[in-house]
Amino acid sequence: MDSVGPVSTPPPVLAAEDTPVGRIPGPDRDRRAHLALSGEGWTLTSPWRRAARGSWSRPEALLDRLGRLDLVHSLTIDAEPTGPAPDAATTTALATFVTRAIARGTFVVGDLPAMVSRRVHAEVPGAAHQRAGDLAFDIAAVRQRRQVLSTRLTDPPTVSILLATRRPHLLAEVAAMIRAQTHRRVEVVVAVHGGDPEHLPTPDVGAFDLRVLAVPGDRSLGHALQLAAEAASGELLTKMDDDDHYGPDHLVDLLLARDVSGAPVVGKSSTVVHVEALDTTVRRVIGVPETPVHRVAGGTILVGADELRSFGGWADVPRAVDSALMRAATDAGAMIYRPHDIGYLYVRHAAADGHTWSADAGHFLANSREQWLGLLRHPDFGT
Repeated sequence: MDSVGPVSTPPPVLAAEDTPVGRIPGPDRDRRAHLALSGEGWTLTSPWRRAARGSWSRPEALLDRLGRLDLVHSLTIDAEPTGPAPDAATTTALATFVTRAIARGTFVVGDLPAMVSRRVHAEVPGAAHQRAGDLAFDIAAVRQRRQVLSTRLTDPPTVSILLATRRPHLLAEVAAMIRAQTHRRVEVVVAVHGGDPEHLPTPDVGAFDLRVLAVPGDRSLGHALQLAAEAASGELLTKMDDDDHYGPDHLVDLLLARDVSGAPVVGKSSTVVHVEALDTTVRRVIGVPETPVHRVAGGTILVGADELRSFGGWADVPRAVDSALMRAATDAGAMIYRPHDIGYLYVRHAAADGHTWSADAGHFLANSREQWLGLLRHPDFGT
């Protein structure tokens, strides 16, 4: 049967525990489950477990098997022409099972009956391209998960983007990425480090509110960020860098990460990197997504305004200001959480003196799973 997109989809039925936190296996293996639907009932097979079976007389029993998917990357569904039963109870149970599985981090693909697909708040493709840990697979899985989890953001907060720069000529490009953000409750605070108060730039951030501050050039980066934070009015603050790349769903991803984890500090990882000296983009395999971590990429940090104040604000230091904040959060016992790495591309310039993170180009080739010549061009990364 052909899968169709959601039509007049009702709100998904999710339980409080239906989040991807701790449920995304690492990319070392490709673990898949299979759900076969027939006229009589269903059969669910998954690694390391005996097959589970049920009939359509109690379709809700399938929901009791959701936990079997917590150790797999994907679920493939196959439906025989004779089934499943077309009654309302069966349709509701299958749609709820699929939706909750997606929310918990399982990429669902395959032959989903049209009557069920209309009740699922996400697109279910016919097959998974490549394997878990490969970019095409992970992007498709994240897109699907985002569609379901975004329904949790019924009253999304205002986000203030803090952008400290010594290079105003770069603002046009990052402003275009900001304009493209799908989260629309945004204000932008630009701190021009060493800027002339009489000739400040006005980057085009579209309909978003914009504030531009001049910061003396002899003051630290931390001081510039602190001034930007004090000028911001958003409930949440996020740091963006003027030379990195951000996909249109970057802010949504951070909001969802905060929502599902409850962590006061969230951010993405610098695993997708354009190494300028080699004119190569690499994607490194580091850790497991959707888990607490010790640090995240500085250009992606999102933190509550009140929480930032409780951590002492941005430290008045010239370098490693992001590390200082994460140390303060850790010392305060606060969780730092990292979702997936889709939507953020870190640029490593050839001139290392422009970075506070000291590492040569070879460092970014270690644990590299995929490489692309030049800058990776992909809409999910804003490139």
